[in-house]
Amino acid sequence: MIKDIKTKISELNIDFDYEAYWEIIYLILLAFFVGMRFLLSTMFTIYWPKYFYRTLTVIGVVLVLLHLMMAKDISKKEIAAMLVVTFVFMMSHYVSRYDFLVDLLILILGAYRVNFRNILKTYIAVWSVLLVVTIIGAMTGLAENLVYYQGEGGERVRMALGICYPTDLAAYVVFLMFAYVCVRDEYITYLEIGVMAILAGAVYYITDARTDFIVMEMLVVVVLLAKKFKKQFEKLINKKWVKGVCVFLPIVMCLIAWSMTIVFNADNDVLTFIDRKVVSNRLWMGKQALNDYGISAFGKYVLEKGYGGSVELPDDYFFIDSSFISMGVKYGLFFLLVNIVMFSGEIYRFVVEKKILIIIVMSMIAIQSFMEHHYIQYWYNPFTTIISASMSYAGRESLHTKKEEVMDLNRNIRDNALNKRKS
Repeated sequence: MIKDIKTKISELNIDFDYEAYWEIIYLILLAFFVGMRFLLSTMFTIYWPKYFYRTLTVIGVVLVLLHLMMAKDISKKEIAAMLVVTFVFMMSHYVSRYDFLVDLLILILGAYRVNFRNILKTYIAVWSVLLVVTIIGAMTGLAENLVYYQGEGGERVRMALGICYPTDLAAYVVFLMFAYVCVRDEYITYLEIGVMAILAGAVYYITDARTDFIVMEMLVVVVLLAKKFKKQFEKLINKKWVKGVCVFLPIVMCLIAWSMTIVFNADNDVLTFIDRKVVSNRLWMGKQALNDYGISAFGKYVLEKGYGGSVELPDDYFFIDSSFISMGVKYGLFFLLVNIVMFSGEIYRFVVEKKILIIIVMSMIAIQSFMEHHYIQYWYNPFTTIISASMSYAGRESLHTKKEEVMDLNRNIRDNALNKRKS
């Protein structure tokens, strides 16, 4: 039936080719979704038009379905994978009632055959503009600048600069660096690496976000070493055990997070020391989440009370920081498994293509996700949306090339249809 529709459309000989322009359409849609969610994480008071989000979601669904119908040469394996992902995401959405899972599904499926670097460039553009606007808003009073005084004597001063919490501001900068490194790849310069190091120090001074600062400095050091000793890194990535470590790192980190959380006991001195001094009570919070909500197939809504959005610290603070624990409890066991498999598959794609800096970034995200909850939040983490782009199609070089290829396919289909009629 879909083939018949494609044939009829090609027979109409319409100049506008939907598939050729899909990348532009997708990137505009992506910018809207990311921009909207970003603004929701700020202290701006925005009165959105009625049904704005629902309308955007419906438009996204229609466009993505049309894109997949018009796409050429989709394999049965790809169709099966898309159906599995769609089923799991939609079930988790309906059971757990987290709306953004629908957004994420739209963006994952829509990224099919879109250049992943252009996706990252779109994120960088949206973040850069909105971060500047938000910081200016915080400095001019248009948005509240939340300032936290933490520690026994209030010696830790942490500013959010218009974002809802200091660590969220730091997270945006971390993923901005991740995306930038992947876009620049082997062409990144020592000057750019130096600017990243200075930016990391500035973010730490403003937010006192220690985990994000460590991640940023690790990124700077490893990228610097990878550039300085490029040949040695290329030899290293060719070793089977290194490839295996990279590909299975998300699975290993997920297992470590769940194992430590499940066995955590406040009476165990070793685990208590690790929890308080190393992971900042993440094990205790994770264990409480398991005790209160348990593990289910497709998740459940979890009432969290964090520090964000107000300087008044709640007495009943409860927040699941680890992405691995958060995905399993809030969105369900199947959702967690599907995302970890896709994460490892995404790394495998880049391992095969020997993209050293991108592999480094993906590995760091796996490590960071043990401590941070932003992995599945697509407005922070762009690497959740490029899964289908990176695994199935790295992207064509230009729109002109796209149009020529698709027009040739349409011409062949039209000629075949005419030949059948003549015969």
